Amino acid sequence: MSRPLRIAYENALYHITSRGQRRENIFFDDKDKNTFIRKSDETFTKYGITCYAYCLMDNHYHLFIKTAKPNLSQALHYLNTSYANWFGSRYQMIGSLFQGRFKSILVDADSYALILSAYMHLNPIRAGIVSKLEDYPWSSYLDYLGLRKSQMVNLDPSLVLHYFSADATLSTKKYKEYLWQNQSMEDPLKQSYHNIALGDDHFIKLLKSRIAKKGLSREIPVTRSLPLYSAPEIIEKVCDVTHLDQNRLMSKERGNRYRSLALYLIKKFTPLKLTQIGQLFDMDYSAVSQAVKRFENKFKEDRDLERTKEKVISALKKE
Repeated sequence: MSRPLRIAYENALYHITSRGQRRENIFFDDKDKNTFIRKSDETFTKYGITCYAYCLMDNHYHLFIKTAKPNLSQALHYLNTSYANWFGSRYQMIGSLFQGRFKSILVDADSYALILSAYMHLNPIRAGIVSKLEDYPWSSYLDYLGLRKSQMVNLDPSLVLHYFSADATLSTKKYKEYLWQNQSMEDPLKQSYHNIALGDDHFIKLLKSRIAKKGLSREIPVTRSLPLYSAPEIIEKVCDVTHLDQNRLMSKERGNRYRSLALYLIKKFTPLKLTQIGQLFDMDYSAVSQAVKRFENKFKEDRDLERTKEKVISALKKE
């Protein structure tokens, strides 16, 4: 079977689905779903992705996202691998969790963002799991209505809600009514262009032109490591904020918490693998993972360190 055409460019919007092998469950309980949401948000932060909607079902998931950089394949590989490894460890499972590669369809926001988000959020009703969407916590619907604190830092319902009004109260009311009136809506993805893109004629015409210029390559463009930030940028900003030179920052002296801060931020905000980060810091990849976990706990007890981290992130965003 040939690999699907994967078109990637800056600020592209996608509908993503990934199913369990033989349509078996990829989520068995709340802990599984919460872990996937957390790992999704980590992935979105790491790869500069905005999530507009999501819905988790027992044997598959839906994401509606925008990639700031043409790095869709790396991001979804990271997410699925990270969750599958965690899942396999928890349930002592051997073999693939997901059924092949994830499926992605480009989305024209102007024509289909509202329809697509509604169709995704209505999944639990179509499946007969609930009769009221408010009773299903494993989608972004409750976040759209403002009924809870968002479980994702990178979730942004405003793209869809602004179709109705810039006023938050009115837009959520209208969105709820829209879903209630369209519970039996047909799958909009059936209208996609060769399972590649979902949009109006103008959107498809522009897409065809983009594909033609790239010669129908399987990955357009060939996506290399395109992080939101680079490791040298992060190291430079940590040095600036802490007033340390790079040699002092990277020294292995005991208690060098700013070295640990740089390591943590590189793991969080770049798509570098653990082995690559380990090479930067002269560490084994497993030591990198352990160091990051230990350092995350320090933020809870060290407010000064937390403030330093936020200053570095703020400095990066100003670039």
